[in-house]
Amino acid sequence: MSNKYNLITTKQLIDEVSNSDLYPQFLAQLQKDLNRAGIDYDIKSKTPQDLFSEVTYLLVEKLQNAFNEYLNLLYAVDVSETKIRSLDSEDSVDIAEHATYLILKREWQKVWYRNKG
Repeated sequence: MSNKYNLITTKQLIDEVSNSDLYPQFLAQLQKDLNRAGIDYDIKSKTPQDLFSEVTYLLVEKLQNAFNEYLNLLYAVDVSETKIRSLDSEDSVDIAEHATYLILKREWQKVWYRNKG
């Protein structure tokens, strides 16, 4: 990502998800929201580290070739437009990495809150 803070928070998120028994539910939630957004794609990654790269690659492709599907995914996951726009870059890889972090963070929040308590 384009700045150190995002690298640290991305690593923290990946570490938290990696160390949780909720990872299968996290993957299922992400797959469900991809389907709800009309994106015909099956997640292949088995680890959170691979997942970040896989989703980033998918988002780069959507940004360049199917922008409406990208927007639909942000809506389905419930990512704040303000947070997406907070990145000061026009580079599609930077945008995709930032969006991937926000998407995975939001999906993790959904699964974690659902299973809390």
